[in-house]
Amino acid sequence: MAKVDRLLVKYKSVFQSDRGTLKDIKATLNLKADVQPKFMKARSVPYSIKPKVEAEIEKLVSDGILTKVNYSEWVTPVVPVIKQDGSVRLCGDFKITVNPVLEVDQYPLPRIEDIFASLAGGQRFSKIDLRQAYLQMEVDEKSRDLLTLKRGCTV
Repeated sequence: MAKVDRLLVKYKSVFQSDRGTLKDIKATLNLKADVQPKFMKARSVPYSIKPKVEAEIEKLVSDGILTKVNYSEWVTPVVPVIKQDGSVRLCGDFKITVNPVLEVDQYPLPRIEDIFASLAGGQRFSKIDLRQAYLQMEVDEKSRDLLTLKRGCTV
């Protein structure tokens, strides 16, 4: 057990319970030519989860994930999703704003058979659980305006 304890101490940053950040890579969103910005109004949030939504927004702002803005031409409504533990995950409904006008790199996903074939003969495997993985990659400055969320706290 001492060997495991030494590894936990040596690589303590890997075993932290907080969310990590991907280093040296930022997401860039490229739009198709001649697109018009979309500004969508906020959706209603049930009274029962309104405090949880507000608390999650404030937490994401204090953690530096979201930044308050006074104006944006692109605004996407927030969709709160209740997780199994009762907390709220905030999602942006980008399928109605930015997604239809993105220039998307087409990369074919590998077939499962090809993945298993490449693992054949492997002796060590690991399972990676990326806590809040969707928040770990930063977005470059020019793309941030496209991802503005409309505070979904109207009732």
